[in-house]
Amino acid sequence: MKHIDIYTDGSCKCNPGPGGWGAILVYKGIEKELCGGEPQTTNNRMELTAVIEGLAALKERCQVTLCTDSRYLVD
Repeated sequence: MKHIDIYTDGSCKCNPGPGGWGAILVYKGIEKELCGGEPQTTNNRMELTAVIEGLAALKERCQVTLCTDSRYLVD
């Protein structure tokens, strides 16, 4: 089974306010960058969206290591 590393982050200016998210998928040294944002959102929503979009980008079943600095997401 393939192994993918996914690095994610999300942030928001003010809470709620404009926010963005990003995810980097790494497979055998090859990186794919994903990003997006919302005009009115929260920090936690952007953290969750980064992971959801990263996982949604996978084209087949694989083993994933997720790296995030979000305590909300980890817990």
